[in-house]
Amino acid sequence: MTLGGIPWQAYFQRVLSSSSATYAQVLSFLAAFGCLVMALPAVLIGAIGASTAWNETGYGVPDPMSNKEADMILPIVLQYLCPVYISFFGLGAVSAAVMSSADSSILSASSMFARNIYQLSFRQNASDREIVWVMRITVFLFGASATAMALLASSVYGLWYLSSDLVYIIIFPQLLCVLFVKGTNTYGAIAGYLFGLVLRITGGEPYLYLQPLIYYPGCYPDENNIYIQRFPFKTLAMLTSFFTNIIVSYLAKYLFESGILPPKLDFLDAVVARYSREHMDKATLVKSDNIVLNELAPVNPRHSLTLSSTFTNKEAFNYVDSSPELSNTEDN
Repeated sequence: MTLGGIPWQAYFQRVLSSSSATYAQVLSFLAAFGCLVMALPAVLIGAIGASTAWNETGYGVPDPMSNKEADMILPIVLQYLCPVYISFFGLGAVSAAVMSSADSSILSASSMFARNIYQLSFRQNASDREIVWVMRITVFLFGASATAMALLASSVYGLWYLSSDLVYIIIFPQLLCVLFVKGTNTYGAIAGYLFGLVLRITGGEPYLYLQPLIYYPGCYPDENNIYIQRFPFKTLAMLTSFFTNIIVSYLAKYLFESGILPPKLDFLDAVVARYSREHMDKATLVKSDNIVLNELAPVNPRHSLTLSSTFTNKEAFNYVDSSPELSNTEDN
């Protein structure tokens, strides 16, 4: 959960919006201590719920732990241990916070899909209207998927753990390759993503009642006959995704640069795109030694507002007007 909590979009959105790198670092450390402080109210509410004599309250017996409602201890404490007005505002605040987080997460996921995947990878020339419709469709799909996960999961903590789990396996290797491994490209990223996702799904998930397809050593069935993996297959999936990203990236780079594969097969523009005219910038034009002049895109000269003023030498006309010899010759 520690490594899976690093590459979160919400965190990097605030890091990239910082005015300087120093401010981003200070903000990160302060946020770490802030998370510890904000965890104290939850710990206190849990301690209150564990030490309460529930037979003396309106909740009755058995206690929430025996009823397997320990994950609902916050609304239970607000409802049975607080005055009515505190319960009203407390439950309303919790509901508003949950709905706000849910709709912002779905909207950010759909916008990132429409921009980073659909437009950049498949439809570079897509119009704004098309992107908006893609966002609307993905909002519906992501909302339906989130609803299904909420209905199938038995614990809110399980959903949080599952999201951190998926980020750790799928996105964390991509972050390592982008920051610390030079030469990785889109082909390796896609291959690593797919390998990690397949290994994670085939390992099963008790929170979603998903039976494993690969039974690693030490697995055993629980009371619901769902097999629990003792083997650290999640770390295995993460490492597989990481090394697959590196191997496929360097393999694709070797195949294209050695000429084994023609440049036209680089449909993702991940290896030979720096030699194309559309993706060429000034730094590439100056530093590349294998670019000849006839490969450069033609540059149109910049004209002034009127064509006559471009070829008119105003100083020469002023000299003619002020010269008496030219004036006499013109009169004769």
